[in-house]
Amino acid sequence: MTGVLMRKLAIAVLLLVGYAAYAKGALTSALLDPARPEHVAAANQAVRQAGQDNEAEHRLAELYWQRYPDVAANAIYGPKGPHGIFGAREHYQRHGRHEGRVWGLEGMSPQR
Repeated sequence: MTGVLMRKLAIAVLLLVGYAAYAKGALTSALLDPARPEHVAAANQAVRQAGQDNEAEHRLAELYWQRYPDVAANAIYGPKGPHGIFGAREHYQRHGRHEGRVWGLEGMSPQR
């Protein structure tokens, strides 16, 4: 066999293996899974639950930022930082707890 023929054969084998791998991936895709509707419903439920949890997280974050304006002004843990509403909790867990800061409604006097 000549070198050109060997290269063409090698390319053909590589293409065949590539197509076989692609076909296997396509056939085992989650999009073709018969249980997919149940997975989608569970994912949608988790998103709705997370939205409710985010409302509570937002209230706690606002309270923390009001209590500690230095954290609210921080470029990392403040409301405009990369963590968003989770920045306040992240600051508390990494630094605030050790600094004696208060999280949540702890230490708040009841409103009359």
